Amino acid sequence: MTGKRPAPMTGKRPAPLDLLVMPAVLVAGTAMWLLHAQAWDVGGRSPILNYDTAQVALAARELAWHGDLATPFALPVELAHRGAPPWPLAAVQPGLVLVEAALFRAIPARGGFAGSDPRAAFTLLLPFVCFLLAGAGLALMVRHVALRWWPEVPPWARAAAALVAGLAFVLDPEAQHFAIGGFTELPFTVGLMLALFGIALEVPSARPLRYGLLLGVTGLFRANMLWLAPVLAAAAAWSAPAGRRPRVLALVLLGYALPLAPWWFYKWREFGSPAWDLTRFVVWDGIGGRTWFSLYHQPALPVLPHGLAAVALVAAKVARNLPGLIGDMLMGPRGVWLGGLAGWLALARPPRPLAAAAIAAIVAAALGMLGAAASIPWMRYLFPTRIVLEPIGMLALAALVASLPRASVTSAMRGTLLALLAVIALGWGAWSSLRGLDEARASSRERGVPSTHTLTALSIVLNERIPAGEPIMSNLGPALAWQTNHPVVHLALAPEDVEPCRRRLDFRNIVLAFRDPRAAWGQWGEVMAREGLARTLPLGVAHETRFQSQDGFTVVWLELGPRAPALADAR
Repeated sequence: MTGKRPAPMTGKRPAPLDLLVMPAVLVAGTAMWLLHAQAWDVGGRSPILNYDTAQVALAARELAWHGDLATPFALPVELAHRGAPPWPLAAVQPGLVLVEAALFRAIPARGGFAGSDPRAAFTLLLPFVCFLLAGAGLALMVRHVALRWWPEVPPWARAAAALVAGLAFVLDPEAQHFAIGGFTELPFTVGLMLALFGIALEVPSARPLRYGLLLGVTGLFRANMLWLAPVLAAAAAWSAPAGRRPRVLALVLLGYALPLAPWWFYKWREFGSPAWDLTRFVVWDGIGGRTWFSLYHQPALPVLPHGLAAVALVAAKVARNLPGLIGDMLMGPRGVWLGGLAGWLALARPPRPLAAAAIAAIVAAALGMLGAAASIPWMRYLFPTRIVLEPIGMLALAALVASLPRASVTSAMRGTLLALLAVIALGWGAWSSLRGLDEARASSRERGVPSTHTLTALSIVLNERIPAGEPIMSNLGPALAWQTNHPVVHLALAPEDVEPCRRRLDFRNIVLAFRDPRAAWGQWGEVMAREGLARTLPLGVAHETRFQSQDGFTVVWLELGPRAPALADAR
């Protein structure tokens, strides 16, 4: 590479075929979004807000109504830090909270209502836009990369590559799922996609501070940018001309820190550390008999191993979980794309910006797998890096095929191989999408959260008998807090843990809602199965109400008596 200013990203004027690609991807993406939303019956059998998305929406509504970066929902472990609501944000990043708060401010609603807040639908806006933006933007970025580094590629081949990349994204069922809820994955994915393709297009060398700001804004949506940012900054610096690398690295890191500095200050002020995050405890899930429930559903910080013993335990957990995650990452044609990417890096000797982007994508995916293996080994936590790594691998494999020696591979054979890659990508996407729709229909009928109708009816009943602002304990958690506009503490680990929770927060109502008593954890399953059992437990139950919902949930409402004087005086 030389020290010359990079070529403009737009390259040549778009060919007619290029102009057809983005509309085709946008139409296909909209159709897949509608099909997936219908399969889940969003707003019907499946509430718009689930456990994860309701946490963000609650914090956004609190910010819009009261100007506080706080939430009326807490896990029992959070009572160890603060007893009275609202509670500081311990488990969500601020990016989506800020966006949704702006929407709620623009479309205000009076507080204190009973029933469903219709503005829940506005939490779908940004994920839907990011879903279409990622698909169409991916197609556009593939076009730019082809123009920048392979200008000899015919316009029809360039348009075909862009179309395949964009369609493969919108056909991904996991991308569709994150687009029908207020999740942070898609906004983060858009930022990561721009960051990686930006390196390939030499953007950091020309605009390092702006590139760093992109990383910082992306980091407002998911905390894992904290360890991805140094990787991307190093790749950006390495791709720059030799004399500019220290400056690029410094400015990228500075730009990354600027948007996040207020958030880090908030964490330091509220929790004593800018890096504090409640989700760090999930590392201990599955270690020493600990579970997600035992870690988060007691009103005290868990006692955890430390030092070399802690490192050994976590390393053993990673070793157990990593093989399964690697297998999932290589499933289907993913292994082909990753193998092609490795072969392209080894054989094609690509220009440094392309190599830097590819290596950064591989390292990001590896770090993502390590993080998932150390916490909860679910593929959903690998989605942002996986969904960006796949088109990079497809593009690299296509470039490798196109560079095969003409003496041994004819043009017809080369074209056949490239067409086969496109068929594999789109065929896998279509098959996965159809399977995802079938799974969505089945899951929507068996999901562990009541329907929108049931939640609305329950919230009306509760608000008629519970004074405004009085906290509730419930396994429905943030979904019930959204519906009732009451502070909600998630259900304690066991009935004997309710009393320690009441020492920190006085509540007099426990609402249980499970489709099957066996789905309730610990002794709560017995409370669900046997009417009257709650009165024999150390809960102080004054009245018990039971009813069945139309969607098959058993609701048990336990009204507790006043705390005993000794309990009331305890602190």
